[in-house]
Amino acid sequence: MTKLKSVWKSIDDGIFGYGSPLPMGVFRIIIGVLSLADFAVLLVSFQDFFTEKGLYPVWMSERFSEGIPHFNLLAGVTDSRVTLVFLILGMVAAAMTALGLFTRVSSIALFVLMLTIHNRNADILMAGDWLLRMWVFAVAVGPSGAVLSLDRKFFGRGKPVEEVSLWPQKLVQFQLAVVYFMTVWLKWGGDLWRNGTATYYAGHLKEFEKFPVPDFIYSPILVTLATYGTLVVELGMATLVFSKPMRKYIIPLALLMHGYIEYSMNVPLFQWVIVSAFVCHYSGEEIAAWWARLQTRFGRVPEESVASA
Repeated sequence: MTKLKSVWKSIDDGIFGYGSPLPMGVFRIIIGVLSLADFAVLLVSFQDFFTEKGLYPVWMSERFSEGIPHFNLLAGVTDSRVTLVFLILGMVAAAMTALGLFTRVSSIALFVLMLTIHNRNADILMAGDWLLRMWVFAVAVGPSGAVLSLDRKFFGRGKPVEEVSLWPQKLVQFQLAVVYFMTVWLKWGGDLWRNGTATYYAGHLKEFEKFPVPDFIYSPILVTLATYGTLVVELGMATLVFSKPMRKYIIPLALLMHGYIEYSMNVPLFQWVIVSAFVCHYSGEEIAAWWARLQTRFGRVPEESVASA
């Protein structure tokens, strides 16, 4: 019974314990920038996707929902100027979130505005949009402005950085693990993934072509290695990544995998969105130590811990 209590306490401390706010601070900056980029992409295609004369008028948006309630502050609004204001406000909220200015308010506003814009035209969304929305939610509920923020500069300078609850950071970790696990689960249901040829066909989808890939990449042995290797890496990101000794191997492999996909396939922002969450697998001490080593390597003597910025 004592051993069981000890195990339960370690699990409880691991999820609901306290630690450095630095990982969530870095995560906030990345997610704010990615959200700004996401809104900018939508702004470029605004006339096509968000006006009554475009491809997706309001009536079609409401039909797409099939009677299922969705949070949408633009429900029934046919004036595209109002929609444009919401989109611009979303960009402002994203910029403020990245800068850490009034972080709690700006990140909550970002989530609400992003949810509204997404539900105004859900037909153009992809997995990266849904995942980005979940990351914004984690930023909004977490202590994301405690460090590396204008809030810290203006309102907290000179005050010690206090430890914060780690559950929002753990929430990102677990959500990321679920994404990878379900990816492997669904892929394993396909014959091409089981017989080791899936990456060949994925690489030849014309609508996703981006930059050229050497022909030898599609040799039978490399296709087999890439197909099964993808499954192994993704399964590792759902399981082994929680082991600190294994994490130093599995995360670099995942970065290589997503880096190759980003180079070879036109899937806007998705690789950046999913990789952004990797930082949440590190402690504030690890990030601060890495930053100190980086400064030393470039001939600068670290004067102040990044965790206290």
